[in-house]
Amino acid sequence: MKKLLNSFILLASATTLALLLIGCGKGDDNGTTSVTQACSTGYYFYNNTCVPISGGGVPQTPGFLYTNGFYADNYSGTTTLKVTNVAKMEEFFQQGMGVCNRAGKNLGQAACTAYSSGYTDIIIQFPNVSTNTLLATFIAQPRRNAYYNYSAQLPSGQGLLGLALGWTTGIFLPDTKGYYGALKNPLQLELQVSAINNSTGFQAQGYGDFWTGFNRTLITVQVPKGKVTDNSFQFNFMVQNQTAAQGTMSRCRYNNCNLY
Repeated sequence: MKKLLNSFILLASATTLALLLIGCGKGDDNGTTSVTQACSTGYYFYNNTCVPISGGGVPQTPGFLYTNGFYADNYSGTTTLKVTNVAKMEEFFQQGMGVCNRAGKNLGQAACTAYSSGYTDIIIQFPNVSTNTLLATFIAQPRRNAYYNYSAQLPSGQGLLGLALGWTTGIFLPDTKGYYGALKNPLQLELQVSAINNSTGFQAQGYGDFWTGFNRTLITVQVPKGKVTDNSFQFNFMVQNQTAAQGTMSRCRYNNCNLY
């Protein structure tokens, strides 16, 4: 990150640099933050264009930078995120993100148990303080052992039968116990926001990604009491109206919540 900022200093004007360094936790006098424009890693903003720092590559059109952002994780110690319904959270990891339990038998880091006990980020970002939508980002990483890690996926009995049939007839049948939806990690969803609890809180709802097994499953990030102008608030993460995780979200400390 420091190297990237040094490159910005060398190649971008002071005015442009000031725009890019507007952080998630800093706002104007009324406590809100503004929407600026930003470039991908490896590019700097110049003359309304994202220019490659290396001098090569193709210039890009800058994207909008979501500065009204909040995050929760279970590893940094700066926020909290606790799984309260392991079965429902593992269903989300498998069907909603496709990161685990993709075969009939799943061992080690291929199993969803490695994710429900692993490292999770939930990030919500608002284009501005008056919007009725937000962008929710989910990032999942499996639990890791400092000395030994493994991952194995094996077919179930039905899968073995399908392989045997394929070897003898050339027609391979999919394992009915496997998951064949898309892998989405990070998973990003646009959710509709509405006020709740007499406008003292809000919730964001929408369906899972179209290419996953959760394309018709309701996903909710619920804040019983809190506003976009707060620095932190309690939240519930819900799958099919069942609470899967709870915790505290804090305002992002970096541009675009450190997402690129």
